[in-house]
Amino acid sequence: MPRPLVAALVCGSPHRNHDFDWARLQLAQALYGAHGIRTDCYNDYEDSAGILGADLLVSYTSQVPVSDKAGTTIRRFLDRGGRWFALHASNSVAGNQAMPRILGTRFISHPKYMTFPVKVTRPEEPLLQGIGNFEVPDELYCIEDVTKDLDVLLHTRWGGEAFGDVQFEEADRPMLYRRAVGDGGVLYLALGHANRPYDKPFPDASDQSDYRGPWGLPVFQELVKRGVEWAAQRRPF
Repeated sequence: MPRPLVAALVCGSPHRNHDFDWARLQLAQALYGAHGIRTDCYNDYEDSAGILGADLLVSYTSQVPVSDKAGTTIRRFLDRGGRWFALHASNSVAGNQAMPRILGTRFISHPKYMTFPVKVTRPEEPLLQGIGNFEVPDELYCIEDVTKDLDVLLHTRWGGEAFGDVQFEEADRPMLYRRAVGDGGVLYLALGHANRPYDKPFPDASDQSDYRGPWGLPVFQELVKRGVEWAAQRRPF
């Protein structure tokens, strides 16, 4: 029997502004369902030995402080051929300057939770074979392209007002992209919001509705499944 792979699953936030318990369960289940993968769970990126000892990295985080040592560790992991499947708020990085240059993007803001269309940018892409355009209930993430080298695979088009009174011009906005880093790379999926009434952006904010986002949609579940397979190097780069 071949040696099982080891996944480092980083899921959490000091602000608890998403339902990280739900996301952790769903991602752990996806990793388990991929077979032949053992999963170690972390709340942040500070266990350098754990990340460097892993075969793949999967994250669902938000505003997690990342030390210089941890940032260097992630870069080493990717440089030597590791792959990182990052979801949703993983690029909301609490002012860190190194992480956006690794991930390729930085979260800026999003409008109110809503249903919006997602389009396939690259229909010929093997990773998206059999997946067509779809609609999704979620937070529409507006992100800054930091490295200008994103291979965009899914996108939506939107413009308007987002939280923080930020105005965005109408433009195509990446929802799934891939980026090479060293001998490895990053696959980032902007979709995936979930919150319970008490999972809110600020402790003194009013309770919000319970949102599961796209997690119950077969198309999203398939994207997560393929993201795990890609990170495990069971799919071509």
